[in-house]
Amino acid sequence: MPPSTPEGTELVRKVAYHFEEIFTDDEDVIMFFTNNLEHFEDEFEEEEGKDEEEKEHKMIYTELYNEFETLMEEKISDVAEKLGFDDATEFFSTLQDTLNEKEGYEQGEREQATFDAVVASYDYEKFVKLMRGKAKGKMAMARAFGAA
Repeated sequence: MPPSTPEGTELVRKVAYHFEEIFTDDEDVIMFFTNNLEHFEDEFEEEEGKDEEEKEHKMIYTELYNEFETLMEEKISDVAEKLGFDDATEFFSTLQDTLNEKEGYEQGEREQATFDAVVASYDYEKFVKLMRGKAKGKMAMARAFGAA
C-alpha cells in the first residue's frame, strides 16, 4: 500500500532534495556533464527546426548513455539506502505508487525537473533530450556573456 498523500508528499520532497543535491553537488555527476556536453553542442545549427525524433544520433551517445546509466544506478542505490529502502527496486516501486497516488496534485517545477533527469538514466531518448537541453542552455549562457 503506498503512503497516504501527506507522507507521499514528504517522500517526493525528500527524493527531490536528494537528487537535486546529486545533480548540483555530486562531483562524479558534475564531471560527467562537464566532460560530455561538448558532444551534444555542434548539432543545433545544422538541425534547427527538426523534431527530436528527426535529429541524428551520434554513435558516442550510446556509450555516454551507458556510462550515465551506470553512474545513476549507483547514485539511486545510495538515495534508496539513505531513505531506508532495502534496494532500488523497492524504492522505485514505492515512489511510483506515491506519484500515482499524487495524481491531480501539482509537482513543483524543481521536483519535476529532478525526476525527469532521474528518468533519463533509464531511457535513452530522454537522456539524449536532457543532454541536448543542457548543451543548448550552456551555449546560450556562453553567448549571453560573450564567450561564444
